Amino acid sequence: MSEASRCPRRPNLYLMLLIAVSLTGCAGVPPGKTASNPQDPWENFNRAVYALNDRVDKNIARPVASTYQRAMPAPARNGFHNLIGNLGEPSTIVNDMLQGKLIQGLQDTGRFIVNSTVGLLGWFDVAKHLGLEKHDEDLGQTLAVWGVPSGPYLVLPVLGPSTVRDAGGRVGDIYTDPPKRDMPPRYRNAELVLDGIDTRAGFMEANGAIDSAYDPYAFVRDAYLQNRRYKINDGNNPESEMPDYDYELSLQDGTFVVHGRVTDPQVRKLTAVAPAFPPEFTTRVPLRDPVAGFRHRYRDKTLEVILPKAAG
Repeated sequence: MSEASRCPRRPNLYLMLLIAVSLTGCAGVPPGKTASNPQDPWENFNRAVYALNDRVDKNIARPVASTYQRAMPAPARNGFHNLIGNLGEPSTIVNDMLQGKLIQGLQDTGRFIVNSTVGLLGWFDVAKHLGLEKHDEDLGQTLAVWGVPSGPYLVLPVLGPSTVRDAGGRVGDIYTDPPKRDMPPRYRNAELVLDGIDTRAGFMEANGAIDSAYDPYAFVRDAYLQNRRYKINDGNNPESEMPDYDYELSLQDGTFVVHGRVTDPQVRKLTAVAPAFPPEFTTRVPLRDPVAGFRHRYRDKTLEVILPKAAG
């Protein structure tokens, strides 16, 4: 989520939400067609906004982000990225507490204090080296934990993919981020611009996957929804959402080497952009273990893999 949406005094956000809601009456899917995703009943409207955002992205955002990457040395880009992230820590802490994650909230509080002092206002991520990893919590996730339905998928002008619940959460996040809220306007505006550039630069590697997708709109939508489910469930996605894998087995030094790769190329691209599951992985299985299955750790969770009988 872009931190830009959390800053105060953004009347454009309220206007965009008002426009989105007012147009939903004529925002159905094209005649004779059904929505390709049941969570996207406003697909016709969303595709129109996506097309506008895509033109802005390709003509403005991408060139600016590309120039930023070329002109700014990597240490400086990392410093600005850390600084922007540190400004968003108070919002994360508030949502930690609202979700009942007290231990994580204390860890994130310690992270904010360490990086704001020893890390020179967050320019250096000192806390990471102390075992205080960064977490990503926002009001949209908090509302989900509280049982608020996500509502339909919604593409916001400029801000991009969202849901009705997440859009409302963006508005609420404005009031949970005092450092940004209390900034003088010129510094707040500078932070907004830098945050937008930094966020877009972070997605430059996804350009190829999006542009080569058969339906870029559906690709971005599915990646966003999958990634939100991944964050809301803290990485514990339902087993039914695990993609199909092809497996290659070989025998090396007394162990089976298993290489797994998502079967569907389109799904493989999606998992690379929104990594709820790995697009491919390699693991070793000792010969003493049952060849019928194995476990593979990935991003703080375990994939339970049952190999086809033919593989044994």
